[in-house]
Formats: sequence, C-alpha cells, structure tokens
Amino acid sequence: MSDAGYESWFVSARDPAARRALWIRHTRHRPRGGPESRALWCTVADPALGPRPAVVKQVFHTFPASALAGRDQFGGEAVLGDRAARWDLDISSWQPPLRPLRPEWLYRAAVPRTKLEAPVPDGIATGAVEIGGQRVEVSGWRATVGHNWGAGHADSWVWLHAAGFAEAPDGWLELVLAQIKVGPGRSPWTAMGALSLGGEPLWLGGLGKRPAVEVTPARLTASIPSPRAQLRVSVTTEDRDAVAVGYADPSGGTRAVRHAVLATVELTLRRAGAHEFTLSTERGAYEYGSSQDLPGTELEPLPAG
Repeated sequence: MSDAGYESWFVSARDPAARRALWIRHTRHRPRGGPESRALWCTVADPALGPRPAVVKQVFHTFPASALAGRDQFGGEAVLGDRAARWDLDISSWQPPLRPLRPEWLYRAAVPRTKLEAPVPDGIATGAVEIGGQRVEVSGWRATVGHNWGAGHADSWVWLHAAGFAEAPDGWLELVLAQIKVGPGRSPWTAMGALSLGGEPLWLGGLGKRPAVEVTPARLTASIPSPRAQLRVSVTTEDRDAVAVGYADPSGGTRAVRHAVLATVELTLRRAGAHEFTLSTERGAYEYGSSQDLPGTELEPLPAG
C-alpha cells in the first residue's frame, strides 16, 4: 500500500445454536499526506456479556507480533480503556475463494476504488475469544473471511452474508451493494456476489445489471439480477445485535457504519422454467455504510485510524 489507501481482513462468525456472534477486523489505513496506522477490532455478541455487543479497538503504528489474519487463522489482542480482548481462531473451509467483481478486469481498474474478495465464503471457526474478562468458546461457528483493499471506501454500501438456511443447510450467500459519488449525487446501486446451493455458485449482479434496492441502516429489500435467475432479498436486524462505528477514509472524512452481527434473511429465488424457492435464516450478518450521518445513531467512541 504505497499510496493513500486501506486494507482490511475480517472474520465474521455465528453460533448455530445460540444468539452469539463475532466480528473481528485487522485493518491498515494510510491517509493522504499522513502516517500509516494499523488497528485491531473485536466485536462479540453474547447474552452473557450484556444486552449489546461488546466492542474493543486499538490502533498501532505496526501490528503486534501476536496479530495474525488470513484464510486459515485469526489471532490478536487489543485494549480499549479498561476492556481487553484476545482471540485465537482457526478457520476451516471446503469452498474456493470468491472474487465477486465482474468482469475480472475491474480488479485492475481505477474504479471501483474498493476491491473485495471472500477468501473463505463459507467455513467453520473454532477457538476462543476473551473480552472484558469473559471467555467465549467458539466451536463449530459458521464463518466467512473477507479481504478488502483500495484507494477509498464507496460512498455508500451494503455487505450481506448469510448461511444456515433451514431449507439448504450447506447453502450460503455473499452479497455487496455499492454506490459511488458522481458529482453532487450518487450512482445507481451496483450488486455483486454469489448464492451457493448444492455446491454450485449462482453469480449475482455485475457491471451493467442494475438491482432494485430499498435500504436503511437496519433493513434491506432488493431484487438482484442473475444470468440465470432473479433473487429477492429481505433483511431485518435489531439494535441489540448491531454496533455503529466510524471507518476513516484515506481521502479524508469518515464513513458511518452500522454492523449487525446477526440478521434475519429471507431469499426467494426464481429460475426460468422452475418454481420459486424460498430460503430463510436467522444467522446472517448485515453492514450498512455511508458518507452521510445515520439519523438517530450514535457511533461508538473508538480511536481513529
């Protein structure tokens, strides 16, 4: 990352048997004209920890030796005030990496400014997280690992992951919606991602394939085109499962982000010449980010960087 930009590795995982979830990020941030910083973020939702997710973020000049982030493992520790967090997670996966930007040349182009991939679109997390003096055992949690990088964040975006569908236990969804700044306004929404059923990914969206989107920080209704089908998506979240944080943008300013570590997701898939197929799960994760403020939402008081 020689110029202004950012890079993020994250793992998101949910307990299949209880309302527990985690979201851990390892980030690098280099602002235009300023020094580079690293940060470790840890968010855990567990009723034993309290009614809302517990959050820790610490900013460093360089990553500590204990910080590991990649396709197979996440490890690290961070302190915020009197709350400390430590994590050691192994990730196992049977899925190939997912690179949702299509066509592929978009990864080499200046636009979009954000590049993204899911090194693990669906896997299992095992290990433990300690936060606020309490230990959370992670055993068989359904997980995804993401990797994002680029010159700046989108003007607004949605990230959605879902798995644990009762109708298709091995299925998963990875979906991103994004808008970029165009003059004084924003571009139409662009969708990119995949729905995997029976081990075969169905590609969603792509350049020039416009979705229909109704979105708020807490809810989403969308119709996503596919070369072979149409997918309707409905997402709802509750404040008890969400945190609101700020992402620093390399070009200046901050993106306001609401991240729900648990989300209820319903999908309706319509294929040509076939009956509609509906899937539902309460084990989704939903993130909404924007260059504008989120009305009625107060960001966590986390260190910048």
